[in-house]
Amino acid sequence: MIRSFLAGILVGITLSGLYKHFVTDRIMDGGNGMENPDAAFPLDGDRTYVDNSDLWPVLEGTWEGENGRWQAVIGEKSGIVLRADGETVLTSPLYFTYLRPGKVDWTELEPEERELATPDGVPLGKIEDFGHEAGSGEGSGTLVLKLERPDDSEKTVTFQKIQEQEG
Repeated sequence: MIRSFLAGILVGITLSGLYKHFVTDRIMDGGNGMENPDAAFPLDGDRTYVDNSDLWPVLEGTWEGENGRWQAVIGEKSGIVLRADGETVLTSPLYFTYLRPGKVDWTELEPEERELATPDGVPLGKIEDFGHEAGSGEGSGTLVLKLERPDDSEKTVTFQKIQEQEG
């Protein structure tokens, strides 16, 4: 009877070790433990979910920088067209992850292209940071663009929405 008991414990320990090795370490973590970033599933809190369709109507339309020099036109299908002094300096798809529920103050916007240049090829700089700041009222908030210029100086442009997207 003692032999049966010890054999049962040995089988239990073996099965537990095999489960940990194959299921926990290999399947759940992608084979490399938690050091595999492709296998990690980031959590941003209870009942948080992505709701990009809720932010697209806020983003879509024409935005203008405070001095009128800069303009951004955003559409879900067209992405972003960024103009400086009336010249197109960026045309790119636009990506973001809008996490809900709750108040969202800042959403990082990711254009596929980050280098700005005039149609003649003169570089204007690189987008370092770009996002939507919700603001406190019912309006569209602001877009904030942080640009690193070719001379390594920085420029921040704040956009206000001036026109909703047509159609």
